[in-house]
Amino acid sequence: MSDRGIKWGWRYIALFVLALMPVALALFFWDQLPQRLAVHFGANGEPDGFQDKRWFVVTMAAFMIGLPLLLKVIPRIDPKRENYVKFEEWYTLFGLVLTAFLSVIFGVTIFYNLGFSFDIQRIVLSGIGVLFLLLGNYMGRIRFNYFFGIRTPWTLADEEVWRKTHRMAGPLWMAAGAVALIGAFLPGETAMWVFFPAVILAGLVPFAYSYWLYRKIDR
Repeated sequence: MSDRGIKWGWRYIALFVLALMPVALALFFWDQLPQRLAVHFGANGEPDGFQDKRWFVVTMAAFMIGLPLLLKVIPRIDPKRENYVKFEEWYTLFGLVLTAFLSVIFGVTIFYNLGFSFDIQRIVLSGIGVLFLLLGNYMGRIRFNYFFGIRTPWTLADEEVWRKTHRMAGPLWMAAGAVALIGAFLPGETAMWVFFPAVILAGLVPFAYSYWLYRKIDR
């Protein structure tokens, strides 16, 4: 990769536009928003966490603006920065989808506090399901790096372990995404009992597989 890192393109411009949308929305409806906003919701869909609207907007703005900047900085500081060119299109696509998902979540939170009714749990689980499907579909294309992907002590120690672990994990993460989407349409706590085991397995199985594979290759 050149010293300029991943180039600026329409996807990064879209990233910043999407990132600023919920911030602009909050400022536009500032006077209509209550002083304390519901910002966290339980499995029953009822709010169980609140935050002062000033702090909500400040933290949201810092997070949403910081995310695109972080995505630009990571390839520049990674010792394996030359590998990002090999999956640059996927890397920026993931950043775009992640930013869009977070913008929707913040936007829904704002509209909820304006009096609109939403099934927050369904929206969140559906979004996570889409992210897992996307990650799983492109998992095998992620080249060796120190910031992005399945980073265990064994994938970071051996590029062959990295490659094989990501190829194995791809279908597993897609399955977890499909389960999350199914769970999104199940009621209350039932959705959580479907969602969490799938996500936990999607994390634990590649972790254990990378260890087993490293030991096998090391012998």
